[in-house]
Amino acid sequence: MHRQTTLARTCARRGCGSTVNKRTAKYCSRDCCRLDPERQEKLRAQALRAGRSIVPMSRQLPMPFGGRPISYQEDSIARLGEGREDVPAGMSRFAG
Repeated sequence: MHRQTTLARTCARRGCGSTVNKRTAKYCSRDCCRLDPERQEKLRAQALRAGRSIVPMSRQLPMPFGGRPISYQEDSIARLGEGREDVPAGMSRFAG
């Protein structure tokens, strides 16, 4: 069996010489990904073609894993659903 040695990959952001942690990763950190001007330009061009605005990473929804208890997340979801009926009034005859 022939095993090929691989060189440590460096971060794709211009000016950053850090090594990449994972074999399939392109950037050394999330901040480098966010700050990469080439990536920003590519996203901007893609958004213009699609007719949408770019959603920057700082405004995307956070996905906390393990930071807060699950009950907190369930409570916030329940608050979003307050005042809404589970079954719309016109469909109530089909429920039950």
